[in-house]
Amino acid sequence: MARFREILQGEEKSRWTVKQYSFFAEHFLEHVGKPLDEVTPRDLEAYREHLVLTRHYSKNSVYGTLRGLSCLFRSFGLSTAEALEVPRRPARLPNFLTEEEAHRLLETQAGHPRNRALLYVLGYGGLRVSEACHLDLDDVDLENQVLRVRAGKGDKDRMVVIEERTVQALREWLPVRAEMASGDTRLFPVSTETVERVVRKAAEEAGITRKVTPHTLRHTLATTLLKRGLDIRFIQKQLGHASVATTQVYTHVDTEALKDAYRAARPTY
Repeated sequence: MARFREILQGEEKSRWTVKQYSFFAEHFLEHVGKPLDEVTPRDLEAYREHLVLTRHYSKNSVYGTLRGLSCLFRSFGLSTAEALEVPRRPARLPNFLTEEEAHRLLETQAGHPRNRALLYVLGYGGLRVSEACHLDLDDVDLENQVLRVRAGKGDKDRMVVIEERTVQALREWLPVRAEMASGDTRLFPVSTETVERVVRKAAEEAGITRKVTPHTLRHTLATTLLKRGLDIRFIQKQLGHASVATTQVYTHVDTEALKDAYRAARPTY
């Protein structure tokens, strides 16, 4: 298990992925009671049945577990899980904020330069939480209003556009950041857990009662840009989606646009 964690970390998996996959692997090996190289495809199928019939896992949970186990066998050069079929995850609409809610959330941190800059980068840049935590000071180009996201998901760099209020929030944060005595060159020298706490606290202070995460802000940006008429291909580039098909989920969330389109095209039987 220690070696498996080292392999995952060497592949630069997120801390959450390392923790999840390690848990899945440990539980599986305890259940099957065999060394890894003695496990058969039939053992894996039996374990899948156990997850569904005995532990009553949802499709999402089965999906995550089997992805983790496939990674486990692949990491040690074993083909045991190659034929293992991973169930399709149910398509769910993304959770997002209204523009008014997003505005309230951003304004809660007006007196805290780091948190304010962080929220603006998430809310207007649409970065993943891991991407925000890995931004380097050299990745910030305020003059051209862009951030360089290095080796995001899929190991691809991309340029992310930011707007004036985000630039201003960063101008207020950078002098504070410069005074911090640290060998860390990141723009925000914090963990993903810290970012999640900042977002959760800001949502509470804004009076938003439902769950809000950094990814909620990413969904909010994409939904708002699409609602305001930005071409979906540009939204794809901003978010760093490998395929526009991933971005198309946001076309299903704007019910007002759907109503307008239906009213314009409704039949007159």
